[in-house]
Amino acid sequence: MKAKNLKQEIKSILSAIDKNFGKDSREYQNAEYCFDILETVYRCNYSDGIDLLNELKELLNKLSDKVPELAPERFSQYYPSISEMIKYLEEWLPD
Repeated sequence: MKAKNLKQEIKSILSAIDKNFGKDSREYQNAEYCFDILETVYRCNYSDGIDLLNELKELLNKLSDKVPELAPERFSQYYPSISEMIKYLEEWLPD
């Protein structure tokens, strides 16, 4: 695992969601929850989480209407460590 800036990028993405939806919003709470669990799965190599990963990807895609840097074509440019984590988990987690 090489994602050195993962925590910083997660804070940054949550800040962007907070700005657009507020910290008390369902969108923010869902993203924070998903990132918390997936970061743990990524760092500890637990063998579950594919459903949560798919939920996070759907949420980010949905939020990209209001937060443009979350669009799939821009995401890895703005959040390379998170993008690396997602790619790793897509390969590593069982279907």
